Amino acid sequence: MGPWAVMGLIHTGQAERDPTPLHRAAKLIINSQMEDGDFPQQKITGVFNRNCMLHYAAYRNIYPIWALAEYPRRVPLP
Repeated sequence: MGPWAVMGLIHTGQAERDPTPLHRAAKLIINSQMEDGDFPQQKITGVFNRNCMLHYAAYRNIYPIWALAEYPRRVPLP
C-alpha cells in the first residue's frame, strides 16, 4: 500500500472502522526505507499527451514521510 493510499484511508476514517490495515501499511512503509534514508521510486508519477512521463524525484521521500507523520497523530496505536 502506498503512502498516498495510507493518507486517503486515514482521512476517510479507516482508523475508526479498523486500524489494522493502517498499522500494516505503516510497517510496510517503514521497512521500505533504504540504507541511505531514501525511499524507493515506485512508479512513474504521471503521463500526459500519451507520451510524456513525469518523474518528481522528491515525491518518493515526501509522501512516505508525510504519511508516517499523519499515522501516529490520527491512528490509535495498538
